[in-house]
Amino acid sequence: MCGLDVGVVYGGRKEFHHTHTICTWQSLNSLWKQYKRKPEGHVEWDEHDLEKLLDGVVNVIVDECQSAQAESLTNVLGKIMSDIPLRWGLTGTIPKDKISEKKINVNVGNVVVEVNASELQEKGILSKCHVDVMKLESQLKFNSFPDETKWLTTDPKRIKFIANFSKAASQYGNTLILVDRVQTGKDLVNMIGGDATFVYGDTKKKDRKKAYGAANTGNNGITIATYGVAAVGINIPRIFNLILVEPGKSFVRVIQSIGRGLRRAKDKDFVQIYDFCSTTKFSKKHSTERKKFYKEANYSYKEHSIPESQWNI
Repeated sequence: MCGLDVGVVYGGRKEFHHTHTICTWQSLNSLWKQYKRKPEGHVEWDEHDLEKLLDGVVNVIVDECQSAQAESLTNVLGKIMSDIPLRWGLTGTIPKDKISEKKINVNVGNVVVEVNASELQEKGILSKCHVDVMKLESQLKFNSFPDETKWLTTDPKRIKFIANFSKAASQYGNTLILVDRVQTGKDLVNMIGGDATFVYGDTKKKDRKKAYGAANTGNNGITIATYGVAAVGINIPRIFNLILVEPGKSFVRVIQSIGRGLRRAKDKDFVQIYDFCSTTKFSKKHSTERKKFYKEANYSYKEHSIPESQWNI
């Protein structure tokens, strides 16, 4: 797009010796693992792919750098790239955890510029939003977090309510539902029916692109995806409703997930967000944390309590 001399290193492509190189983290980590096995003084390895990639590099830009704390990136940024003088990190979410934050500082640098999403919303760069916190009331008590989570993500009556709610919401535009468990996604797609699609780890790349493309071009569609494959990096601007099913208390996951809906389109400058939770112990606690995130980000929100007697509606 910019007319620069660019090579790419990912998948089966290895284009070295360009002024600029774009490389996926997975490919970078793979090259690092190969480099560690390099035999000392072996002529065949004198020009290893990682050395070719980094030859003459004076600047590294790390996108989604909230993950620069991961071991794979820490190894590369802190070792083989340790002498590269210029480093830029871009992210929408610096982790709240101080240890994770310090790891990013060590590998990339300190925060030098911060632009809040609310500022970008006011400038019309991002869509405005409103969060409706949907508390499905329950009197059940559980012995542990895993027991509660299993019920929250598999209870047929509860999932059916979310499915029916999603179908109603989709009448007002394309809807993206994010779930934590694969089984939850499968249950939802079966209950919703129609042209609803479910994208998760085992979904082939071409099928993912097809599902995302349908959301960008069609109307009133429903796409279900796991947080793992959709919360970061995908581009579906024409999402008018974003439904979060038990998103937990991770600041990065919650804010990145909302970011999937904030992108603008020609016919969209607002996204409606629904945060589905429960009044059970851990879900209630996590919801309280998320409301702090919403307040901090200046996202307006309102709570709604739905008694179990109304779940069949």
